[in-house]
Amino acid sequence: MRIVLDANPLFSALLKDGPTRRTIYDTEAALFAPEHLKAELARHRAELQRRSGLSTAEFPRLVDEITAQISWVIDDAVRAHVPEAARALASVDVGDVPYLACALAVRADAIWSHDRDFDEQRLVKRVSHPDELRRE
Repeated sequence: MRIVLDANPLFSALLKDGPTRRTIYDTEAALFAPEHLKAELARHRAELQRRSGLSTAEFPRLVDEITAQISWVIDDAVRAHVPEAARALASVDVGDVPYLACALAVRADAIWSHDRDFDEQRLVKRVSHPDELRRE
């Protein structure tokens, strides 16, 4: 199974050692994300580190471990699918377009996100809970 990871499950995995983090480490699914997510992570890194309760030494190690589980899709590959993704999502949330475009680029089976805006399109299904990845 091929899954595109949205920002919210990634951030959740960084904040708490729970089902989301364990699934990222243990899933047999191939996890993908647009390079765009790296910039989003950088913008929120200080707040995530603070909220995680981890030290300034522990948090970067966790980020490295978790992001190593993800295959990063280059901007050019994502950009090629932006027009189709924008037609499907732009009227709902333009911020979701890179994730849907990434899913189209890698022919993903699903987008892992808590954002219900993805339910407004019919190109790629959304999963929102780690258990949904185990059932596939």
